Order: sequence, then C-alpha cells, then structure tokens
Amino acid sequence: MSQPKLPKESNLKIYKTLSLNLRYYRNRLEMTQEQVASLAGISTKYLSLIESSSFRNPPTLEVIFDLADVLGVEPYRIFKEL
Repeated sequence: MSQPKLPKESNLKIYKTLSLNLRYYRNRLEMTQEQVASLAGISTKYLSLIESSSFRNPPTLEVIFDLADVLGVEPYRIFKEL
C-alpha cells in the first residue's frame, strides 16, 4: 500500500487558510474540537492537527465535506480567505 502524499510546498498557503477557517467557524459556533471531531467522525487529535496545519496527511474531501456539514458552511468557504 502506498503512503499518502505530503502537502506540496506550493499548497501550504491553502492548507494554512483551511486550518484558520476551520478554527474560525468552530469558534463561531462555540464548539469544542471534541464536539466537532465526534460529529464529523474523526479523532480530536486529527482535527487538532488539521487546525494547526501541522498534519502530514492532508484531509480527504470526505473529511472536509463532513467538517463543513458539522460547521454549517458550504465546503468552498473552508478554502476561501476570510
């Protein structure tokens, strides 16, 4: 089985925006990482890594769609700079 691809250097700004936006929308709803992670079906540790943009394994579209659903936003908003 192949290893997941590491983020490309050229995409790091997008991943940083993703991280900041997830934290922003979660805080706007006054939800904890534990609450959001549980509803999205991922671990709290993984959500923490995504929000800190220190992940080695970028989230899949499925995870992003699930997080957007939990946070009540359209998926594209997670990638759009605020």
